Amino acid sequence: MGNVIEVVRPIPGSDSPPLVVDSRERIEESYGDYLSDESRYGPAEADRLIIVRDEAQVSDALVSAADAGVNVTVSAGRTGIVGGAVPAGGVLLSLAGMKGVLGIRRLPDGRFTVRVEPGLSVAELRERLLTKDLGVDGGEQDPAARADLEAFLADDRTFFYPPDPTEDTAHLGATVATNASGARSYRYGATRRHVHGLRVVLTTGGVLAVERGRCLADGRLFLLEGSDGSQVEVRVPGYAMPDTKNAAGYYAAENMDLIDLLIGSEGTLGVITEVELFLAPSPEGILSALAFFGSDEDAVEFVKHARGETPAGGSTDAVSPLALEFFDSRSFEFLRRRKAEEGPSSEIPELPDSAVAGVLFETEFTEDTLFEIYEGWESVLSEHGSSMENTWGGLEESELARLRALRHSIAEQVNGVIARANARYPVIHKIGTDAAVPPGALEEMFGFYRGELDGTPLEHVIFGHIGDNHLHLNIMPSSPEELRDGKELAMRFARRAVELGGTVSAEHGIGRIKHDLLRLQYGDDGMRQMADVKRAFDPSCVLNRGVVFPEELL
Repeated sequence: MGNVIEVVRPIPGSDSPPLVVDSRERIEESYGDYLSDESRYGPAEADRLIIVRDEAQVSDALVSAADAGVNVTVSAGRTGIVGGAVPAGGVLLSLAGMKGVLGIRRLPDGRFTVRVEPGLSVAELRERLLTKDLGVDGGEQDPAARADLEAFLADDRTFFYPPDPTEDTAHLGATVATNASGARSYRYGATRRHVHGLRVVLTTGGVLAVERGRCLADGRLFLLEGSDGSQVEVRVPGYAMPDTKNAAGYYAAENMDLIDLLIGSEGTLGVITEVELFLAPSPEGILSALAFFGSDEDAVEFVKHARGETPAGGSTDAVSPLALEFFDSRSFEFLRRRKAEEGPSSEIPELPDSAVAGVLFETEFTEDTLFEIYEGWESVLSEHGSSMENTWGGLEESELARLRALRHSIAEQVNGVIARANARYPVIHKIGTDAAVPPGALEEMFGFYRGELDGTPLEHVIFGHIGDNHLHLNIMPSSPEELRDGKELAMRFARRAVELGGTVSAEHGIGRIKHDLLRLQYGDDGMRQMADVKRAFDPSCVLNRGVVFPEELL
């Protein structure tokens, strides 16, 4: 263990060459999907598209670009919403062809890890783990790796990868690069907690093979050591991290693990070519239910009770949520209005007349504990004007289907309203916050949202990961004037979150479109310190320029 890590050579390549497209016109005509992500940020263009198949091809592509001074944009599943995968010329490097499961490892403490390539999606990994059909040829592995694989396959239990990003088509390399999270991050934490190892290719062509616990900073200093014995200093930024779930900027702390600096760096330091992830035994069952309440306040108090924050002493073992998701009164009003406008053909579920706000909660159970868990949740719900009878969901597929339909309806309907406004005024887009605040500041932040928006004509809804004090406010402007007002409010909301000790981006990252918010978080000096870190890893500064911080800082 130490603060020096050796830069090693890439693993030799396969016999299959990369797919290279050198024509802008052909890229636009035949590979247009590669030019965008879910942010719809643009305009986008690429001079060359390279779809790589292995680590050696990534290394060759980066060295060639660095030597020529050509910018490289890294593309994965393109599910991000901050424009990180959108190219502005240069090389577009796609990892979509690297989709293999490479092996299983059994750690000394008995836990299993899985090694995967970056292009494998969250959903694909979930299915392979469930069936244990990994596609790994044990005969091609060394004896120790083969023994670990056989132990995994012989284990009677099934295993899963706990992080649950909202978009399960996201590629695993990208979820690591963005420290992705989701509803169950309340229990399991974000991606960072579940990463044991990485292989990361630098623009110099070398590779960092990083394993958790093997390379720790000396205070705030790392050393990258080349094969010729040369060393490059990496000084960890000196800012303090917010005490929340966070996806804003580079992770920084005294004596930190190098792997944590790479996780969440949004592809600006190197290109991830292999990820090793911790696995956990699958729960026997998960109970999902959407509870209805008579007010936003009742719903928030229920959440605090379920999290153990009540004067009476908090939750019991029977009330141990995996996830707590909030839907405010505006969300339910919005859905009712949209359902009435759509008429009988609407697929939006019919909400109970008494439902003003809602909280979706999830909890693990076994056959032996189900009754106790049911009674525990009933007790907590009754304290806040609800009950298990006043919920949707449970164990029946028909109830779970209605629950999924409601969850999807809100986002779909918000996007539909924006699309119609955009057809009239092309400048229109949704304004969404991604702020989270520390424990104890939830009600103050929610009240600030309400106080600033009440009395304005801006249509809006608030929903999201209330278990982590992480609520998404979505503003739907209907005119350029409302767009201007909404953007000014969004900056005020971000500033208030930082004042409360929170973050401007809890899960979506910074990408190309939130530089001003990152400056609110860490200031100009913090931004410059991050740029210094990037230059240490990427001396040519060609990798994902404009992602995380503005190009002028490079």
